[in-house]
Amino acid sequence: MPHLELRPDGREKRRSIVDAMDALRQRAAFDGEHTVKIRTGGLRLPSQDIVGLVVVVAENAAGETIDMIPLPACEIIRAKRQGSDKCEEFSVFRFDGATVDGCGVVELTDGTRLRAAEVEPALLFHKVTDLDWRIVHTTIAFIHAGHECYRSPTPESPPLLDCSRLPSLDSRCGLKQIQGYIADQMPALAPPSQQQIANSLRKFGMRIPLERPRRGGAATS
Repeated sequence: MPHLELRPDGREKRRSIVDAMDALRQRAAFDGEHTVKIRTGGLRLPSQDIVGLVVVVAENAAGETIDMIPLPACEIIRAKRQGSDKCEEFSVFRFDGATVDGCGVVELTDGTRLRAAEVEPALLFHKVTDLDWRIVHTTIAFIHAGHECYRSPTPESPPLLDCSRLPSLDSRCGLKQIQGYIADQMPALAPPSQQQIANSLRKFGMRIPLERPRRGGAATS
C-alpha cells in the first residue's frame, strides 16, 4: 500500500498551484516519474456552509509513495484559460481529479486547461489545528466510520477525508469514551479534555452530545 505523506506546514502561505508544485520540487517529490493531480473535499463549517479543501498530490510511477501538499480552504479558484489573459472564477470542486503539468498548467476532468490558478482563501470561523485533525481522525476510527468519511475521488487515488459526510455521525458515542480512546491511541500526548474534543469536532460539523450528569439518589425523609 502506498505511503502517504501529508505536508501541512506553510499551507496558509501558499496561494497557487505553482506554489504547491514548488513545494513538491523542494521535497524531491516531483520529477518525470510522478503524476500530479488535484484532490478536493468538503469541510462543513458550523454555519453549515461548505468550503473546499485542496490538496496537490504527487504519486510516483511505482505507486510506492504519495506526497500531498495542501492549500488553504477555499470556495473558488481564480485562473486563466489557456490562450486568454482574462482571469475567471471557478468552483473549487471543479478541480477534483484535475492533472497538473510541470509548468503548473491544470487540466480539468472536462478537458479545460487553465494557468495561473490561485485559491481565494475562505474566511473560516475557526482555525483548524493539528490537534483538531488528530481528534477528528481518531474519533472516526473509534466509531468505525472510516467507510463513511473517507473516499477516493478516482479508483487510483488514495482515500481522503470527506468532511461533508461528518454530520451523519451524531450521537454515536459520548465524549468520555472518545477521550479514553484518544488517550490509548496517543499516549505521548496529554489527553485532551472533553471540552477540547467537543470544540474540535464541532469545527468539522460533528455534533457529539455532552455527557449527561448522573442523577443523584432520591432524598430520604
